[in-house]
Amino acid sequence: MNLIFDFGNSLTKYFFIQDDKVIDRGSFISNKVDDNMLAIKNKRSIKKLIYSSVVDDKRDELSSIFKNSKIISLRDKTIKLPFTNEYKSETLGDDRVALVSAGLSLYPNKDLLIIDIGTCITYDIVTMNKKYLGGSISPGFNLRYSSLSDRTSNLPKLEFKIPKSLIGDSTEEHIHAGIYYGIIGEISYNIERQKVRFPNIEIIVSGGGSNFLLNKIKNVIFADQDFLAHGLNHILQTNS
Repeated sequence: MNLIFDFGNSLTKYFFIQDDKVIDRGSFISNKVDDNMLAIKNKRSIKKLIYSSVVDDKRDELSSIFKNSKIISLRDKTIKLPFTNEYKSETLGDDRVALVSAGLSLYPNKDLLIIDIGTCITYDIVTMNKKYLGGSISPGFNLRYSSLSDRTSNLPKLEFKIPKSLIGDSTEEHIHAGIYYGIIGEISYNIERQKVRFPNIEIIVSGGGSNFLLNKIKNVIFADQDFLAHGLNHILQTNS
């Protein structure tokens, strides 16, 4: 039995995988790690464990709880990845590594643009030859709402809402329309530009914010809730 952890900024997700299938999943608030990991450990016998984290490294905490399990971190210097990293920086974020690996696992031998909509919106390009070329990052829904209220004196802090129209009839509707259709426009432009470069590219949209865009962006694959887990499991198998 393999166990996958994805430590996010606010939420930690976990997945039990057997024979490449997710058989159980769950989540908990990221600042309540230890007690929840103990409960998860008692659920099943874990042979191998892999984790990604966009916050601090969790190896010490995991090692103290899962003492009899093989533990792999995406930050391990000797880790083998299922793609060649052309990224100029020394490291690529854990979340990006997992997303690219997920794309390659589920859609091999294709050029891929992977768009993940969470706290940030990330864009990642990987070729059919398994070369990661790079990508871009922009603010997600909540960051855009926060920036408008935090950096101006008169605009309110709002919760996300799908606007009634592109043209708002109040300050609140102006904000909702600007953020929502601004994100749709940004994503559509990125897709259009990459299709010029890679005519047969597959577009995968993942992340918690992707549900807000269903039926708004054409000719894309909306990944299911286990997308990132498949990527981490793919890396785990590569390093077995």
